Amino acid sequence: MNDAYLERIQACSYASNRFLLKAGETSRYIYFVESGLLRCYYRRANKEVSSWFAPEGAFCWSAESFLRQQPGIEYIQVVEPSIVSKLSYDSLQCICLDFPQFDRLRQEVTGRHLLACESRMQAMWMQPSPQRLAWFVRRFPGLLEKATGKHVASYLGITEVMLSRLRHP
Repeated sequence: MNDAYLERIQACSYASNRFLLKAGETSRYIYFVESGLLRCYYRRANKEVSSWFAPEGAFCWSAESFLRQQPGIEYIQVVEPSIVSKLSYDSLQCICLDFPQFDRLRQEVTGRHLLACESRMQAMWMQPSPQRLAWFVRRFPGLLEKATGKHVASYLGITEVMLSRLRHP
């Protein structure tokens, strides 16, 4: 891949609490977290419901909005100071047309995202709360110390009180 294409990938530094995407906006970028932590969430009944965490080494996107290039319901928020690489939808399309191996990478990222979503659904819908938390700890090592209890509890579909009881029996 030549430098002209690599220049399309932008490295950005963001402070905590910055929004990279808000509900009602169209997701124009896919992010790769070099360092830090991002969180995806949506609002339901005036409450924030965490739908995804992207720690160091993970991709982050609002998949439906990004892939359809339509406004979505998700927010992407910086949880702690983060350095991310971002690639726009249009740039991704150009690179994939010119470099089939990059298109395979795109397919791999999309497939992994689908499998991670499936894993989360199985953990959330088929497991009691203690097993959900155990799954979360395996899936996101060290994240319990970085994310707020409120954010983790909403991701797990439990209350903050239940999360506290599970963490400190």
